[in-house]
Amino acid sequence: MGILKGFLIFMGALAVLAIIALLVGYVLALLTPDIRSSMHPVVLSAESVDSLNNKLSELKKEAAAIDSSQPAKNMELTITEEEINSLIVMALAEGTLPAKEMLVNFNDGYLVVYNAWSFPAAPVKTAVIGTLDIENGKPKFIIKDFYLGKVPVPQGFDEGIQDLVNIMILLNAPMEELHSDLKEITISEGQLKLAGTTKVNK
Repeated sequence: MGILKGFLIFMGALAVLAIIALLVGYVLALLTPDIRSSMHPVVLSAESVDSLNNKLSELKKEAAAIDSSQPAKNMELTITEEEINSLIVMALAEGTLPAKEMLVNFNDGYLVVYNAWSFPAAPVKTAVIGTLDIENGKPKFIIKDFYLGKVPVPQGFDEGIQDLVNIMILLNAPMEELHSDLKEITISEGQLKLAGTTKVNK
């Protein structure tokens, strides 16, 4: 479940920064970011959760059986919007994060993440538009835009969020769990594809 753990920690980092950003404008932060209206709904199901869990289990078994002294082997994982959103809703139901709604859209070359936080004194709403790159075999999140309600986010705030998120990614990179180096990330309509190779002892 490293992928889910890393994703939820990413969400938690946004939550902390959302609280800090309340100093910019409390009332406007409670409003829904304009980008939310352009996001499309995703069908949720228990079957999608099972599908992603099965993919991860099979990939872990495959990685565990690989001999690191042999030539590198290609490994791939494709995550759909239905799978990740169904998993997130399950986590929300378990109280993993202080939020009442989360939605992830995979678009052509970028992703959009919307959060309606359930902090008692500050039920703010955030949205992030970003993409994923690769650095030293691990995913690196690049923020294009960050929205805190309808608050005009100060210049440079995006970079601060991006730095924090990437620290979290480095600490919880799923490729470590799979003993692999990430080589390619593809974000297309409705899905995220990760491709890598197994680590080889030199």
